[in-house]
Amino acid sequence: MLDELLREQPGRLLSVLIGSLGDFDLAEDALQDAVAAALAHWPRDGVPANPAGWLVTAARRRAIDQLRRGANWRRKEEELRVLAQLESQADE
Repeated sequence: MLDELLREQPGRLLSVLIGSLGDFDLAEDALQDAVAAALAHWPRDGVPANPAGWLVTAARRRAIDQLRRGANWRRKEEELRVLAQLESQADE
């Protein structure tokens, strides 16, 4: 089922994700992650009633998680930079 869906609608799935995420690379990575998740879940849990919808939803969630991780990383990186400056000033 998954191979059929990816053969028949890869452009549609990707274009939906690009439209909602606004970033081709992020959409492509998220779709690949969603396909990997489908390969793990569908044999065990069964194919969902709306496989395309499942893939798009899973991909969106993965993209959001990736964006959040990136934002958290940038915030922590900035905090470390500030701490390093404060330590440097304290040593002077």
